[in-house]
Amino acid sequence: MPFFTSRKAALYAFLVIIFFAPAFTVSAEFNTTMDYILSEEKLSYGSASFALLAGTGYISEEASVQEASDQMAQLFPDTAMEWDSPVTLGSFSYMIMKAYEMDGGLMYRFFPGPRYAVRELKFKKIIQEKSYGTMNITGERAFRIIGRILEREENRNAE
Repeated sequence: MPFFTSRKAALYAFLVIIFFAPAFTVSAEFNTTMDYILSEEKLSYGSASFALLAGTGYISEEASVQEASDQMAQLFPDTAMEWDSPVTLGSFSYMIMKAYEMDGGLMYRFFPGPRYAVRELKFKKIIQEKSYGTMNITGERAFRIIGRILEREENRNAE
């Protein structure tokens, strides 16, 4: 008698679908969120919060953009905005400094805020393109900046 009968095959297929379908849907939701963020012409506070907090492990990958913005506002109240408000490069830099617990230079230590956060990240060569604190940032540029931070953290941990 063959190992796979129609009944056994149906049972195995059902078990595979039950156990592996949630993993595929979580990944699909995360990928959909990341694609949405990458396509934004003006990065929103919720998207910036999701990208930073998912990267640092403060939230799970299943969280929504609104949940991420609520969590960011709770963790770092001085960065709080509406979840759909556009984020400037200065605000995003300040969020990075807070989320990754980065130390700043002399002026950032005395006057922590978006202006000196941009200058600090520019000095550390994390922000490499044209930059001033009041400019809008795209989702693509935000991920390039986050990539440089992660590369810097990896190099620091390797030493």
